[in-house]
Amino acid sequence: MSWFDAFYGGNGRGVNPNEPEKKGLARFFQILGRDFGQLIATNFLVCALVLPAALGVSLGIILLNFPLTLLAGLLGGMLAGIGLLVMADCALRSLCNDPSPWLPRMGQTISAKWKAALPVGAILITLLGALSFVWAFLFEVMESGQYPGSAILVFLGFDMLVLAVAGSLTVAALTAAPARETSLSSLLRTAGHMMLYAPGRALGGSAVIFAGVAVLILFFPISTLWAMLFGFWLPVLVAMQIFFPVLREIYDLDVEHAPSADDEEEGPLMTEKQKKARARANWWYYNWGLVAAAAVLVVAVIYVVHGLTTTIDPDYNVAVVTPDTLPDSSALQLQQVLESYGVDRNGDGAVVVSLNVYTWSADASLTDMNSQMAGATRMNTDLSNGDSGIWILADPQGFEEAYGALSEALGSDWAGQLIPWTDVPTLAGADLGSYDTSADGSTSQSVQELFADYQIAVLDSSDGLWDLLTHPAS
Repeated sequence: MSWFDAFYGGNGRGVNPNEPEKKGLARFFQILGRDFGQLIATNFLVCALVLPAALGVSLGIILLNFPLTLLAGLLGGMLAGIGLLVMADCALRSLCNDPSPWLPRMGQTISAKWKAALPVGAILITLLGALSFVWAFLFEVMESGQYPGSAILVFLGFDMLVLAVAGSLTVAALTAAPARETSLSSLLRTAGHMMLYAPGRALGGSAVIFAGVAVLILFFPISTLWAMLFGFWLPVLVAMQIFFPVLREIYDLDVEHAPSADDEEEGPLMTEKQKKARARANWWYYNWGLVAAAAVLVVAVIYVVHGLTTTIDPDYNVAVVTPDTLPDSSALQLQQVLESYGVDRNGDGAVVVSLNVYTWSADASLTDMNSQMAGATRMNTDLSNGDSGIWILADPQGFEEAYGALSEALGSDWAGQLIPWTDVPTLAGADLGSYDTSADGSTSQSVQELFADYQIAVLDSSDGLWDLLTHPAS
């Protein structure tokens, strides 16, 4: 008998009708072992439904475009509302021991409650996007040296808390309520009733949802893999388990009990081989979800360990900001030139220069929109972290107007401290290849000709690379 069976005392493929209902962690792991497959499958569907809202709102925040953020939240939130409904419904059905197939059951839920889910999702995602936009705007303001009053931060934090509580309780009520009782006013009344009747459970479950959403937002897009595997079903299942006693009482929910093997009629005596086969089948029935979860965990750990043990940290970071798409071969050649003058600063046995090429221009019409957005996002991170010490710039004036990084590092006379590319023989004399200047590749230009008008800003010379480039060893 497996430890899972021994822990829960279950017999065969079911739950004994006379067995006391499990609670807490025992109940959670019982559901996890039994319904892990449908939880993961529903999680993938929810990811697909939430993705348009996540991308649209993120784009609005990155561009600091408030109308775009609201529009993306409003339209994308409708699909996200369907996703929240099916995820919460999946958790609720598991808590009720519903034995019906999960996919048809999901279709029935969507058919019955989609009209109510659309406005709920639109309102929640729009408000969440608006608050996230304000937080992002405040961070931009703080990076410029201005700090909002503590009262503003407390007020925004309180708004996030209220949204988390109201949103979590409303979605829980939408999931448990009969289709005829899913008007927005009715759901809000039920949410208020839950808060007054069981404030501890209401706040506890909402805190779990709040934590889950915070992880996804703060670590986006790194959290994408987490979202696909655990990001929705895990916090929703825990929160719904906390809400369940209140929902059960308000809506008189039935918890079904499947008959156990002991309740079935005695069949013909089984051989020892047949008994072992049935035992293996029962073990797999109860534990396949845990085996799958363990396999995912092992793969994730191997992935992280592999990344930590095989990644070579760069000795230097150099940035290139250009409106033209620099060919990979030319970027590699420039990187190799820089590495030929560097030294192994971290003692890992290799000289590595991380060449950070950002396709960006102050005149956005000169670049592809997607490349411009990606370049701006990565540049913000680079400047915030102070990664790149040397910056090779096509348009220093536009770069300074957009980011203010040159005057911050070099002072008001930053323009006089720029070094023309052609004044650095180690760079100007390197063979960097060429790039196509026409779509069909019929004409090309030397990368050195492209860089001839570029300027170099040394924002941080502490790593010594600039000295090595300008005073190479003979």
